[in-house]
Amino acid sequence: MPSYTVYLEQLPGMLEAWAKDHAVYVPVQTEPGFYDYAPWREDVEIAWEFDVAYNSPKRFLMPPKEELIAFDAEKYTAKATFEAPAQMVFGVHPYDVRAIAQLDQIMESGAPDQYYLRRRENTVIMALDPLRVSETAFWSTMGAGECDLGFDLYWTKIGPAAFLVRVGSARGEELLMAAGKPVKASTSERDAACRAQEAVRRVADRRGLRFPWQEVPAVLDRSWNSGLWRERSEMCLGCGSCNVVCPTCYCFDVREEMDLSMKSGTRYRTWDACMLSSFALIAGGHNFREKALERYRHRYFRKGKYIHDMVGELGCVGCGRCVRACTARIANPMEVYNALWEETR
Repeated sequence: MPSYTVYLEQLPGMLEAWAKDHAVYVPVQTEPGFYDYAPWREDVEIAWEFDVAYNSPKRFLMPPKEELIAFDAEKYTAKATFEAPAQMVFGVHPYDVRAIAQLDQIMESGAPDQYYLRRRENTVIMALDPLRVSETAFWSTMGAGECDLGFDLYWTKIGPAAFLVRVGSARGEELLMAAGKPVKASTSERDAACRAQEAVRRVADRRGLRFPWQEVPAVLDRSWNSGLWRERSEMCLGCGSCNVVCPTCYCFDVREEMDLSMKSGTRYRTWDACMLSSFALIAGGHNFREKALERYRHRYFRKGKYIHDMVGELGCVGCGRCVRACTARIANPMEVYNALWEETR
């Protein structure tokens, strides 16, 4: 893949050109210590050194609430509603790119999710190497510290005002040329990018799993009856925060709503969460995961084994968002998997 050098002074012109055809989102600081993606404007200050966005980029591909069908109750007609705006998410760290690539695999398999796939097709992903590592992150030891696909352009800061930009798709290269052709990166600039990446990964490697991530499914196989599930789940509030901020959670609930005239309505889907007590509630009032222990254990098996059985990757990319979001301080996959490994080694 070709790579180019882009200078910071060139970026405003590029963003302006891209914003003509896309809704562009960039990382910003929302308050001290917290970052998120916000619409780009000329006066927006991009947070180049953000450690982790509080909300994952998943919401651009699977909105928290998404209309599926509009129906007419009088004429007995219904029409699918597809909303897939042209959008660009700038500054997606590698672990989130890996999460999106995983969602791509899952949503394409079986009965392909057309709502997700249409949004994905119209979404440009601009990856960005992190300059800082979040205190709750452990992505490096989860195999999510780098990515080779799932992005259109990959940006690495190689100096105070320079980036090495690696092309990931034909669309990405076309966008890069939108505001004037940049110069091809030299060998020394590519080496500088490698050094910058290694420097961050050395910091990230200080925290994480104490065993190879490939062994997580086997560790879970031996841990179904571990006392850890009861010990930790006793403190669970069942709020579902860990699910909501997770970049790889994709469960949803489907609902219908009539307008005030009772003549028409919509069917829509909203995010659902396996940690909510209502998640496994079915007709007749039966709940096949009634206890917090069962829901807590299911979440970790889902992230560490079930998704791995489907796509060969862990469903946890080590972003650490769930650790920060959990009010009971029990949603830490790194701690859970390390503790289970110690029990079963």
